[in-house]
Amino acid sequence: MGVATVLDPRYKTPLLEYYFEKIFAVDADFEVERIVQLCRDLVSEYEEKKMSLTTNAQSSSSTSLSSVPIDLGDQCEFQAYLSRKKQKKLQVKSELDHYLELELVPSTPNFDILNWWKINGPQFPILKDIARDVFAIPVSTVALESTFSTGGRLVSAQHNRLLLSMVEALTCSQNWLWTEEGFRCLDKIEEFEVEEMMTLDNGRFLHQMFMFT
Repeated sequence: MGVATVLDPRYKTPLLEYYFEKIFAVDADFEVERIVQLCRDLVSEYEEKKMSLTTNAQSSSSTSLSSVPIDLGDQCEFQAYLSRKKQKKLQVKSELDHYLELELVPSTPNFDILNWWKINGPQFPILKDIARDVFAIPVSTVALESTFSTGGRLVSAQHNRLLLSMVEALTCSQNWLWTEEGFRCLDKIEEFEVEEMMTLDNGRFLHQMFMFT
């Protein structure tokens, strides 16, 4: 939740500071810094993963160099590689710092955070990947745990040869029945509202006729 708050351009760390002062009192600054450090660790992890994928792609496209002896030219190239790697790590750190230093985005009722990251993703490529994974995590796992609990009751020791289609139908039938029942309730409510309006209209008409006579 703390990382998701930092990755929300409307809040970032100020919202953490505001609430952590109420929750942790004198330890608020330490807790905020802990969340920020967690974001830095995530950035470093994603950057290393991205670099490893790039290295693997380059090694797979090139010929095998296992039998080639390392000479001075290779040593120079290796030192240049380490220099580039160190520079990239510094750029990753400045990417997070640059994001945190930007002004907060005004909060609007129709603000779409995923669309914001889609537009500003080229400016923060690593943070964009982190935001994509973090915001895909459901806030609650109640529905998922309920589904697995239902599946455990269906596929038991006595019923372990059900077809996949049958298991899916049995698992989803409760939601389907609830949905159908919900539509029926809505129809009844609409019918009740129409009847109530007609009754009120008839009452007004009779009242006007009585006043007229």
